[in-house]
Amino acid sequence: MNIILNFNNQLALSLLFVASVATAQNEIHSTATDFKYGNTTVVYTKSDNYDDQAILSQLGDIYGVGDVVRIAVAQPGQPTDMLASEDPAILFAMPKAPKAEAPKSVVMETPKKVEPMKVSLREPVAAAPEKAAVPVSAKLGGKTLRKGSIFRLEKLYFDADKSVLKAESEFELERLFEFLNEHQSITIEVRGHTNNQMWPNVDFANTLSTERAKAVAEWLIEKGIAAERVQYKGFGWTMPVEPNVTPEGRKKNQRVEVKVLSM
Repeated sequence: MNIILNFNNQLALSLLFVASVATAQNEIHSTATDFKYGNTTVVYTKSDNYDDQAILSQLGDIYGVGDVVRIAVAQPGQPTDMLASEDPAILFAMPKAPKAEAPKSVVMETPKKVEPMKVSLREPVAAAPEKAAVPVSAKLGGKTLRKGSIFRLEKLYFDADKSVLKAESEFELERLFEFLNEHQSITIEVRGHTNNQMWPNVDFANTLSTERAKAVAEWLIEKGIAAERVQYKGFGWTMPVEPNVTPEGRKKNQRVEVKVLSM
C-alpha cells in the first residue's frame, strides 16, 4: 500500500513540474503599444520557447479583430510596469523616468601638441561597399509589420464548411501577393481559424481551418511566391477573438490570419 502511495505522489510531483515549466515558458513579461510602428501591440515573453496560442489566449480583449500583434522576447532590464493607455482595452509598459544625475565637475586639460600632418603621395584605397541593411519593418495597408506580427486577411470568402476560395477573395489575395513580392526576404505562416459551431467535432474544425490556410498558401505559391517562404497551419476553434455566443462573434472567429515569421 505504501509503495502505491509513493508512486502516486511521485507521479503528481512530475505532472506539477511539467505544468510549471509549460507555464513559465509561456509567461508574459509585459506588453506594449508600439506607436512608432502603427500602434502595434507588442507582447514580450520571458522565454523564446513560447507557444503562440498560449500567449494570445492570455490577452483577452486586448487582441481585437484586424489588430496587429507582435510577439517578442523581453530583453534584460526591460521595464515591467503596466500602465493604462488612453484606450482602456490596451495595457502597455512605460519605462521609468531616469533619475537626474548630479552635475559632474569639469577639469580643464592642457591642450595636446598637434603634430604636423603627413601627406602621402599614394592613391587612397577604395573602401569596401557597405552591405544593404536588412529591413526590420514593412508597410501593408497602413499597418507597420515586423517579425512576429499577426494580421487578419479581412476579405477572404468561402462557402459554409468549404475550403475553396471564392472569386471575391481575389483582391485581398493580390494585395498579400504584392506585399510578399515587394519584400523578398519576408516569410509567413498562413493560419486558419473556425468558430465552435461544429462542436463537438473537433477533427472537422481542425481540418477545415487547415484546408483554408492551405488554400491561401497554394494560391500564393501558384502565383509565384517561393514555397519555402509560405507555411500554413490550422487551429480549429482554439483561438477565438470574440465570444462564440453571437452571430457577429462567430463570424469574427472564423478567419484566416498571417504571421510574419522572418524579415
